[in-house]
Amino acid sequence: MATFKVLIVGGGITGPAAAYWLSRIPRASITLLERSDRMRASGQQLDLRVAGIDMMKKLGIEPAVRAVRVQEPGMQVVDTEGRLQAYLPAAEPGSGRQSITSEYEIMRGDLVQILYGLTENRPNVRHVYGSTVRNFTQDDESDPNGKVHVAFSDGREEDFDLVLAADGAGSKTRKIMLGPDCPDPRHRTGGYIAYFSTTSQPQDSDRGTGCVLPGPRISRSIMTRKDCAELTRVYMIFNGQDDAVDGALKSGDLAAVKKALASIYEGGGWETKRFMEALVNTPEADDLYCTPNEEVHLPEGSWSKGRVVLLGDAAHCATANGYGTSWGLIGPYLLAGELATLYERDKSLPTASIVQAAKNYEKIWRPVATADHGGGGWLVSTIGSMLPPRSVFGIKIMHWVLWTVSYLRLDKYAGFDGSVGRWKLPDYPALDQTSD
Repeated sequence: MATFKVLIVGGGITGPAAAYWLSRIPRASITLLERSDRMRASGQQLDLRVAGIDMMKKLGIEPAVRAVRVQEPGMQVVDTEGRLQAYLPAAEPGSGRQSITSEYEIMRGDLVQILYGLTENRPNVRHVYGSTVRNFTQDDESDPNGKVHVAFSDGREEDFDLVLAADGAGSKTRKIMLGPDCPDPRHRTGGYIAYFSTTSQPQDSDRGTGCVLPGPRISRSIMTRKDCAELTRVYMIFNGQDDAVDGALKSGDLAAVKKALASIYEGGGWETKRFMEALVNTPEADDLYCTPNEEVHLPEGSWSKGRVVLLGDAAHCATANGYGTSWGLIGPYLLAGELATLYERDKSLPTASIVQAAKNYEKIWRPVATADHGGGGWLVSTIGSMLPPRSVFGIKIMHWVLWTVSYLRLDKYAGFDGSVGRWKLPDYPALDQTSD
């Protein structure tokens, strides 16, 4: 077989994971494309859950993850005066249990660096920065040796046997694949999530700390987490739709987004005033990220088209469902496993085999990756149960419910919801036994 050339668009978490697994297929040559001019080793706290933990171990990165994991003892809920209402300890190491705080909490930047480290010394993996895909066309599926003809933003052109879209919920690669007449598959599910950093103060707890804020117009919640001594990470979660936030996000004006968010949280109580002043006025908060809660809904059979395949959020995004990182690691393994299995049969990957591998991957993974669409995963359900109260009385009822959950340790059972919790990684001998 000639060299099997693969282009992976997106250097976040899914892209580097795909580069690792596909690089194990004989004669594969991988290009990992990142639009930023360097590795995007930034972002907030992530976690690994259910089969994502098994995937981490299969990748061989558990020791590296443990070495940099966030030492968060658990999650607490306080009222607007800062008084403790409930405390949910972190999952105990090795217990296999779940809680709001996972056994494997890690900063996004640390995980990205670990994943890049898997391929940075591999001769068949090339990391390209500061470029993206401008357009592509592909040969008909009837051509066994067909290619995807890619034009890059820097003016280069190159042909590939396979193109993978790992460029997130707003994937431009997906838009090109589906065509200009296809409607945007992103669907708003209500509300927003935003996060930023601020300088720590002595009163900031090393526990994750959440506070639901009363107000007449919109359900608001604010939360803090700490991964280092110098900074506190602030999370803002609110329901409904806000025209000012939408307008600011569309404009791309960071100052406007900050102002719109600060307006929503005005008069919130607890540490909200301090956090909003920091959001608007301090450079630490320039790492602000804000997105509406949304899901990517694609018709069955449309995760791929010919030699172009969608991975991670580009295929099945569900904002803040608690599984995004885990799902972003698993999908690439399944696709690579299907490709490696077909390659082993005749030592080649013609167009028909690539198309079949993509269909197999979607058939296996779609029922799990989209199981929570429309209803939210355990994290959405947990936070969602906190958000509806806007009145002081409603929030007091919520505090009582959470106190009961913490007293009975019902949080231990979070995450094992039906098929998602029971699903196990398949084995791919053709991939797993390939030498490193």
